[in-house]
Amino acid sequence: MMRELGDITGFRVVKRLPFQMVTKAEVNDFLGKQIRRSVKPSEIRAEEITLRKLGFVPNDFDLRKTTIDLLTEQAAAFYDFRRRKLFISDWANRSMRDEALSHELAHALADQNVSIGKFLAKGGDDSEMSIARETVVEGQASWLMLELAARRNGRSLKDPETAAEFLRDQTDTPDSNYPVFSGAPLYIRATLMFPYEQGEKFQQAVFLKQGPGAFRQVFEHPPTSTAQILHPERYFANLESTTPTLPKPERGAKTLIGGTLGELDHRVLLRQYVDSGTAAVLGPKLRGAAYRVDEVKKTGRMTLIYVSEWESAEAAAEYFRAYTRIVRGKWKSVEISAEDAGKIQGKSEDGYFQVTVKGNAVLSLEGFAEKL
Repeated sequence: MMRELGDITGFRVVKRLPFQMVTKAEVNDFLGKQIRRSVKPSEIRAEEITLRKLGFVPNDFDLRKTTIDLLTEQAAAFYDFRRRKLFISDWANRSMRDEALSHELAHALADQNVSIGKFLAKGGDDSEMSIARETVVEGQASWLMLELAARRNGRSLKDPETAAEFLRDQTDTPDSNYPVFSGAPLYIRATLMFPYEQGEKFQQAVFLKQGPGAFRQVFEHPPTSTAQILHPERYFANLESTTPTLPKPERGAKTLIGGTLGELDHRVLLRQYVDSGTAAVLGPKLRGAAYRVDEVKKTGRMTLIYVSEWESAEAAAEYFRAYTRIVRGKWKSVEISAEDAGKIQGKSEDGYFQVTVKGNAVLSLEGFAEKL
């Protein structure tokens, strides 16, 4: 199978791949150790707080446990980049296992040629860059899984009809076969699916433009944002997302976590609190966004500062109107003290907030102890 994948990609099979059969309990244990080794408890706490403040997850959401349970539920096979070893679950049925094998062997082959561990590490702390690189890795493996299946039937994704048949939209809706996934918040489901579903479509676009060189190309010149994944023409044109400047922390507050937000994040927010149509139309108009969560050590209060920039003042005004619905939806109790075409302010159980639109930018200040 690795030789077949090598024929498609041009990657060389450097050595035989060690593998081991594992139980579901062993997979769960492995993932727990992997998270403890690679992610500090303080980082998990900061990420949980961010997801709650933005409205992606409920206040009692356990990020670490959900991540482990989700990956355990999905893992018919997995490739360990650190040990460069393949693990195959003994509980998966043959069909599920064979599909997973071609995907994981694609990872192993790429790793023997470009070092996936180092590639992913270069994403750093930037969430947009990190998910873009993860999407390269998972998207290529997903595309190769489909191409391998097509070739064994005398077909190829080069053919538009075959591509239309194989590259169908997957779904993040509830499925009784995957109860953990079905019970997870929309954001968790969407971000789990994105690297696979959108990644294989991105790989298809690069493959059609670059041919066999596409497989190394995406590792040597990776996309930098979810917008470039969703719109490959932006990747080909090297169109980068903007990073808006944020106001300084209030007196007595220190930054807990900060970073960028991308088109995927905004599409999920709009789907969750407005509707899918608005998400599809308004999402591509985003040009860049940044956020920061500050902590007031004396009181333990967390504040959110979040700025988004849009392609025009009209798009920013449209998002401002949508975000007022998001603010009203993500908190249980919201009291509006002032509202007009350019500003809304009030108080929720999280604290005082103020959202303003100016030009092509929308600024939101949330969770403050005093009226803004």
